[in-house]
Amino acid sequence: MMRLLTFFLCCWISSSVWAADRVVCVTRDRAEAPQGAVIASTLQKGIVLAGKYKQKGDDVTLLVAGGTYRLDKTLEMTARELGLTAGSLVVRPLDGAKVIFYGGVEIPAQYIEQAPASESRIRPEMRGKIVKVDLRKAGITSLGELRNSGFSRPAVPAWTEVFVNDQVQKLSRWPNDTMALMGEVVETGSIPRNGEMDNRGGTFRYFGDRPSQWKSGDPKWIAGYFAWGYADDMVRIAQIDTTDKTIKLDEAVMYGLISGADYNRWYVVNLLEEVDVPGEYYIDYPNMTLWLYPSEKIEKLSLSLLAEPMLALEGVKNVEVQHIDFECSRGMGVYMERTENVILRGCRFHNLGATAVCIGKGVKPYDQYAHTGETNIPVSRMIGNLAQYIYKNPVFDREAGRNNGIVDCVIEEVGAGGINMGGGNRITLEPGGNYVQNCRISRYNRVEKSYRPAIQLTGAGNRVSNCEIFDAPSSAILIQGNDHLVEYCDIHNVCNEIDDLGAVYYGRDQSEQGNKLMFNYVHDLSAKHRVTGFYHDDGACGMYVYGNILYKAGLQPVLLGGGSDNHYKNNIFIGTPYGLYVDNRLENWAKGTIDIIK
Repeated sequence: MMRLLTFFLCCWISSSVWAADRVVCVTRDRAEAPQGAVIASTLQKGIVLAGKYKQKGDDVTLLVAGGTYRLDKTLEMTARELGLTAGSLVVRPLDGAKVIFYGGVEIPAQYIEQAPASESRIRPEMRGKIVKVDLRKAGITSLGELRNSGFSRPAVPAWTEVFVNDQVQKLSRWPNDTMALMGEVVETGSIPRNGEMDNRGGTFRYFGDRPSQWKSGDPKWIAGYFAWGYADDMVRIAQIDTTDKTIKLDEAVMYGLISGADYNRWYVVNLLEEVDVPGEYYIDYPNMTLWLYPSEKIEKLSLSLLAEPMLALEGVKNVEVQHIDFECSRGMGVYMERTENVILRGCRFHNLGATAVCIGKGVKPYDQYAHTGETNIPVSRMIGNLAQYIYKNPVFDREAGRNNGIVDCVIEEVGAGGINMGGGNRITLEPGGNYVQNCRISRYNRVEKSYRPAIQLTGAGNRVSNCEIFDAPSSAILIQGNDHLVEYCDIHNVCNEIDDLGAVYYGRDQSEQGNKLMFNYVHDLSAKHRVTGFYHDDGACGMYVYGNILYKAGLQPVLLGGGSDNHYKNNIFIGTPYGLYVDNRLENWAKGTIDIIK
């Protein structure tokens, strides 16, 4: 009997040592660290130390002292640092303090000066209101410059943005809060969608005399909806003829130029002459100079610089990141790949230039502006041309891992969508089990608009639950794949700018079956253009739609675009002329989409 008790006691002691709780603390003040904690001086060193214990099988807590941690490269949580299996890791602030991972740089006050009165490009009424910063003197050696952005363009890091007291400022633009109507199309330009790859920019006429006031040098940038209302673009201007009142684009846009619809509109960005409302700025890239009309008194002036993901988790299991703020970066907040049971809980993603969270690989940006490229190369830590490639290869395995969650998070003021989430296998229908739960996502299209939703689902068997999504020019949720579930979500005031798109959208691949929309509340969508609550596009099939409420949900709450086996049951439609619109497009102009399932 004594030998048996001794045996059990030894086993208990061995088990306790093997599964001991370990604490690592990132701090420069040892006095604030818990007793017995191992101290690390930097975040990456803390991760490495915690990983050594985790690989031994310990359950580790990595405490991060309150403060702002500036990142000039990605924080790595990969199999190299944390191991493949063994114990668990929780990363959280020490004593509930505020912890910010920061991808930008603050400009010292001594480099912020009044703009000279001699600068002729500044409007007379703006004199004395605009400040100027010589960025080279402030220690900035390089910037993310303006680039093409729009429909079928790759999802890549944003240009450098400006923030005053952590409030985003916006590139100067005209018109300030709307867009100008396009006039007659003089030259369509080449149409990449039709295989025309010579990149000829089109020409259109404009109304009014505003361009005559622009003195800033080239290149000038123009953005807008140049053909169809779901396809925005931003390209350089080749020439403005103020006599003939024409604007010639320097580059092609996907569908060429078409005018005549109310959504065929344009605006220009980044002109010093148009810095005329609080919060606008202009960057002179050749001379590395910032001109800013601050939105409020400057206590803190910062620029986003980091283009890489702020945090990358790859090939790891059983990690939870809690209550960290990810702010002021050109790139994405968190990237995951080949992860399992990794959870982001209670985090805030704010003032990022790209997507807040990406789970799974993307596709290397195409060399040509094409709808589906010829060189489709999977790539880590980037979304790139994923949206186009999935139409070319609908069963692409993003290696997104399984059972990963984004829970109780806030995503706001980000540039190119909220969460891009893969997982699961479309051939075997093995579910990914990845999920987004109880998150609030708003203002998520500051830089890129077309097909950069709050949540994009790919693969098979992933879930979105209890989320609020609002205040965006384009879609809330984009579904690609099978057996996804969207439930108990409150979606409102999205699709504020586009035409012919839906708050929840999927389509063009008839094999995307088994998806469910259940108990969602979709409301207060614009009826100005062809906005839809649930959009089953180009033959979308096999969705189960149950128990949803659609109130003032666009021009048509539901559009069934030629597909079959879509089951609607116990849904309520309020405040619209009719509930569902059904057409037969697969028998006519949309026949080509059947090639995808073949």
